[in-house]
Amino acid sequence: MPKKTFKSRLFANSNVIAMHAYTPGEQPAGSGWVKLNTNENPYPPSPQVASALRQEIRRDGARLRLYPNPTGKNLREALAKHHDVAADWILAGNGSDDILNLLMRVYSGPGRAAGMTTPSYSLYPVLAQLQGCKLIEVPFGNDFALNGAGIAKCRANIFFLTSPNAPSGVGFTPSQIAALAKKFPGILVIDEAYAPFARDNAAHLVKKYPRLVVTRTFSKAYSLAGMRVGYALAHPGIIELLDRARDSYNLDRLAQTAALAAIGDPAYYKKTIARVVRTREAFRKKISRLGWFAQPSQANFVLIEPANSCGQTGPDVAAALFAWLKDRKILVRYFGKHPLTHASLRVTIGTDQEMAALTAALDSWLKLAPPR
Repeated sequence: MPKKTFKSRLFANSNVIAMHAYTPGEQPAGSGWVKLNTNENPYPPSPQVASALRQEIRRDGARLRLYPNPTGKNLREALAKHHDVAADWILAGNGSDDILNLLMRVYSGPGRAAGMTTPSYSLYPVLAQLQGCKLIEVPFGNDFALNGAGIAKCRANIFFLTSPNAPSGVGFTPSQIAALAKKFPGILVIDEAYAPFARDNAAHLVKKYPRLVVTRTFSKAYSLAGMRVGYALAHPGIIELLDRARDSYNLDRLAQTAALAAIGDPAYYKKTIARVVRTREAFRKKISRLGWFAQPSQANFVLIEPANSCGQTGPDVAAALFAWLKDRKILVRYFGKHPLTHASLRVTIGTDQEMAALTAALDSWLKLAPPR
C-alpha cells in the first residue's frame, strides 16, 4: 500500500496556516562581513557582564542545574530603582518581543483589535495573527509625522507605537506621547527599543497615564542581543495581568545575571551610546555630502535614499545597491515592500572602521555607470 502523507495543517488553527512568520535580518555565516543590518550594538557589553557571567557559571557550571528566579526579582528591583518606581511597575521578559507578545495576548483577540503605525516593526502583525485579532494600521505620511488623530479614533483596544520609529529613526516627544495618551481610549504601548539613543523618552509618563506601557530591551544600547532581555514599565494593574500570562521561568539564569551587571554600569553605557550617536551624525553628514537624503535619526541606524551616478533614485536603485554591497560582504537592510521604504536602505551604525568601509564602498559604487 502507498504510504499516506501526513497533513499537519488539518489539525492546525486557520489563523496560523494563513500567517507569515516574522522575517529577521540575515545572520551571515563565516567571517569578514561588515554587518550593518540588524541594529546590534557594535561594541561589547560592560566588562562587568562577562565577569558576572563567569562568577555565575563558576568552574563546574553546577548552578545551571537550578531554575532561575521565576519573576526575575533582583532584575526587576534594579530596573525599578533605575526608573524611580516600585518593583511591581516592572515585568522582565525574554527580550522585549516576549513583552510585546504578552501585551497582545492579554489585550487583543477575536473581539479586540490591535493597532500599529505603518511602516513599523514587522513583528506586530505576526503577533496579531497569532491572536486571531483584527489589526488596524494607521499609516505615516512621507515625513513620518505622528498621526495622533488617526490613532485616537482607530478603535483598537491596544496600540503599538515604536519611538524612535523603525525603520525611519524618527522619534516622538514626551509631549506628543502625553497628548496621545490622553486621547487614545485603550492601552497605548510605546516600544522604546531605541530610546537610549534618542534625545528623550516616555518612561516617566507611565506614572501619570495608567493605560500607558513603555517597553525596553537590553539588545541595543546594552549590547546584549544574544542574551534576550527586555522589560515592561507600566501601572501595577497592567503588570499583574502580564505576569499571569507569561511563561514560567521566562528569563533564564544567565540572562538575568547579564542584565543586572549591565544596569549596574551606567557610566560604561553612557560612553558607548555617545560614541554610537557621534558616529551616526558623522555618517548622516557623509550621506548628505553625497547629495542623498538621510532621514534624521534618534536611533542607532539611519534610513538613507541612495542615488546612482546619474542621480536616479527609486526601488531599483536601492535594491541594486543592496545587492552590490552584499556581494562585497557588507550587509544593510532593504525593506522593498512598503512605498515609504522601498527606495531606501536602513544602515545600522557600526564602529568607525565599519562605517569607513561602507562609505568607501558607496564612493566606489558611485563611480560605476548605472545599468541601461
